[in-house]
Amino acid sequence: MPFVSMGRTRTTWRPLLAYSTNVHRGESLADVYRFLAAYTIPVRKRLFGAEKAGLELRLGIGSAKELEKPAQREAFRGYLEENGLVPFSINAYPLRNFHSRRVKEQVYLPSWADAQRGRWTTTIAGIFADLLPTGMTGTISTLGGAYRPAEHGPATLRKVASNYLKTLEALARIDQATGKKILLAVEPEPDTSFETAADVINFFESYLYPQARSAWKRKGLSATRTEERLRTFFTVNYDTCHFSVLFQDQVASLRSLRRAGLEVGKVHVTNAISLANPHRARLAYEEFRGMDEPRYFHQFCGKDADGNTTWRGRDLDHLPVRLEQDRQPALAELRSHYHVPIYLRKWRRLGTTRDETRKAVLEVLRTRQCSHLVIETYTWPLLEKEERLVHGITREFRWLLKTLAELGIERGL
Repeated sequence: MPFVSMGRTRTTWRPLLAYSTNVHRGESLADVYRFLAAYTIPVRKRLFGAEKAGLELRLGIGSAKELEKPAQREAFRGYLEENGLVPFSINAYPLRNFHSRRVKEQVYLPSWADAQRGRWTTTIAGIFADLLPTGMTGTISTLGGAYRPAEHGPATLRKVASNYLKTLEALARIDQATGKKILLAVEPEPDTSFETAADVINFFESYLYPQARSAWKRKGLSATRTEERLRTFFTVNYDTCHFSVLFQDQVASLRSLRRAGLEVGKVHVTNAISLANPHRARLAYEEFRGMDEPRYFHQFCGKDADGNTTWRGRDLDHLPVRLEQDRQPALAELRSHYHVPIYLRKWRRLGTTRDETRKAVLEVLRTRQCSHLVIETYTWPLLEKEERLVHGITREFRWLLKTLAELGIERGL
């Protein structure tokens, strides 16, 4: 974690901030240069003037293929340095085109049960090691296992663990060879292997550690060293929207990970949409259901007045045109995995989970549980015209900076 000296005896913890470039269209390296010039650099200048800014770079298979070439990588690194962008994090969750007409279940492919996911993540880690500044820990966020409706159960989780281990070994080798520490950050999300903090903890204890103990014992690692390596390189990407959608208590979830000894490598700061008392809000319900669109999945979840989850669905088109009181009599609130700007408490007639997002951010800051905070409203192109993107992302940054300021914390860099 980054520490900056302040005077003779004090040290101040300063988290690194960025927004995720998965909001931008484009899979080639030329596309990356284009959107950095059109959006990321203008956002940096608006917020920080000539100062440097953190960068979470989305790297998929397309741009990774080009950056495997040393000359391309060196030129790209120079471009980032020249423009004051410091890449401390990579978003390698979507490996394929994240802005195609229909993404839906394609975003989960290849899963971690497929060795191809591990190979590409390892390739991206090697590229990242050349981009990451010396002395700075980096994070790579990735899919949490597999897409549950397609593959789930013990056999799948054993394959997932095996492929994670190969990538974790590669990260340990990179650290040893270059001194660049890069952490894998698995992302809990509705309908994936890891939906909750408890799912990640169970996977670590029941699958990942036992397999690592067996595999690494043959390589001469002790039980203590095995656990140390796992807990160093296997971390969680905590997406606040995902936890809110399933009505998971943000503070309790973060604390359960901490008690289990699992690090939060990165926080994706995001809001979900919500609708309280949907039976009494016909127009708002129509708007909620009307946010269905053909590109991404927007899982939904409902709870009753006691906080019990009573209803779940894979996408908004699974909602009935009209709610029937006799079918869902106890429905007190609906939420959906639809990211909306983090500074908004309301989206049109709908509410957002901004207050829960804020609680999570404050918990992380107060406890110093994580030093990588990344805004991830990848749905901006669905919500606003493209020319509004710089303004919208700038407002999100200002909300996050204000939240830091409440605790007297300054950003890193």
